[in-house]
Amino acid sequence: MRSEERAGIAAAVLLLLWGTVLTYPFHLFTVFLEDSVNLFCGKVLGTTHPILTALLTSVLMTATAVLLLILSKTGFAYFIPATALFVTSVSFIAEVAKTRTFEPKTGIALAVMLVITALLHLLKAERVILWEGDIFIYSICIHLLMGLVIAPLSYINEVLRKILFVNHYNDTYLTAPFDGFLTLPAYAWGLFFMILLMLPVIYYSFSRRKA
Repeated sequence: MRSEERAGIAAAVLLLLWGTVLTYPFHLFTVFLEDSVNLFCGKVLGTTHPILTALLTSVLMTATAVLLLILSKTGFAYFIPATALFVTSVSFIAEVAKTRTFEPKTGIALAVMLVITALLHLLKAERVILWEGDIFIYSICIHLLMGLVIAPLSYINEVLRKILFVNHYNDTYLTAPFDGFLTLPAYAWGLFFMILLMLPVIYYSFSRRKA
């Protein structure tokens, strides 16, 4: 299967299942990534530029997805899942050490994914590993979609909030600072940014390793 077809399927499955227990480990990875980016943006911009912070956060997260897509054209493609799980696990352990509280759901989800990924490497299931890597990469895009578009839409009224059930996995409302800017609602800005940000992702989704 060509990489662009694999990308489309991975993104569609993630969108359909986002907010369920099946995508929880990938959600943890995107949360770790956004927290890291927010920490960097806070150091650079402080708290006085919320619009710039939201924009820079979205751009840096997209840049991470693009970088992983470029790396997925190389031999590193087979190590993307292990790398994503490693950094997420380190973040989780650091948080546990800092707060001295352990969340069983998170620990179990990470442990299960680590075991599955280790078994895939032991069995040399390279095609499955490529699929897993793509799911990690496109989970970043789904996380951005939630924060940029779905979150502002869900805040319009209670009916939309119930329909957009996936929003309970949305940790941030990225376009909140844009609400009312130039008289446009947050979801309009979010849709505009989402289209622009996904153009390089779509471009680099082509001509990668087949699975």
